[in-house]
Amino acid sequence: MKKLIALTSAVLATSALSTAAFADNINDDLRTAESRYNALAAEASAEGYQVGDLYGQPMTTSQKLDVISEKSAELKGLLNTQYSAN
Repeated sequence: MKKLIALTSAVLATSALSTAAFADNINDDLRTAESRYNALAAEASAEGYQVGDLYGQPMTTSQKLDVISEKSAELKGLLNTQYSAN
């Protein structure tokens, strides 16, 4: 019984630590993605394009990552078209 309690405690402690690490990783990913998007948005603004707000409504971190990915792809396409025309 003591071994079962010790094993259960160890599993619970490990899962709690890995969950916290996962949360830190996704938040780091979000900060990195936002920084890259902001750099693209600044470049597009410098080229004369109007760039809207990144988030229009409250959403989860994973939803924010999806939105950033979509909007970054749009900005990259816009800038690639601009630069290939020159």
